[in-house]
Amino acid sequence: MIAFTIAGGFSLYHYVQHSDQPRYPYGVCGPFTTEAEASEALERITAVFPAAALHIEEAGFAGDAGAMLAQDHANARQRLAQLRA
Repeated sequence: MIAFTIAGGFSLYHYVQHSDQPRYPYGVCGPFTTEAEASEALERITAVFPAAALHIEEAGFAGDAGAMLAQDHANARQRLAQLRA
C-alpha cells in the first residue's frame, strides 16, 4: 500500500491545482505521496492541456487518512494513465 506522510497529526499529500479555478480537496488531480510525483502528474497534464494554469499544492487531512488517500491515489493514477499526450 502507498504510504502517505503523517506529521503533526495530519496525513499529508500533494496535488495539482488549477490556478484560476481551484478545486478541493484534490485540485485537478491528486493526491500524491510526494511533490516529485505531483510534478510528474503536472507535466503529463500540461502536455495534454498546455494552456491550463496549474501548480502544485500540499494539504492534509486530520488523523490517519492513509487508507482513503491510498484509494484516491489509485484513482488519480488511473485517470493520468487515460490521458493521451
